[in-house]
Amino acid sequence: MSREPRYVPVGPAGSVAEGQMREFVVDDVELVVVNLDGELRAFANRCPHQGGPLAKGRLEDGVIWCPWHLWQFDARTGRARWPEGYGRAAPYPLKIEDGQILVDVG
Repeated sequence: MSREPRYVPVGPAGSVAEGQMREFVVDDVELVVVNLDGELRAFANRCPHQGGPLAKGRLEDGVIWCPWHLWQFDARTGRARWPEGYGRAAPYPLKIEDGQILVDVG
């Protein structure tokens, strides 16, 4: 049985500048929203390695760098780039409506 999506507003669409990422906490869910080439994507704000806060890392050349151990994740898919093939930053569905970022945290 599939679940119903539960999109909740996290902030204005313009609150994450292009080439930047920002942390949001909604309903006790910690997210990092990334603006890559004008497209927004949302991921869990925890590195799958040891839980490092991804939003405190850096975004460089389409790669999110974890601040704790420098693990790297593709900012489009969340897949690990280094070490290659080891997990992924958990993606969350995101959409923009009426100028607001909405993320499915259900």
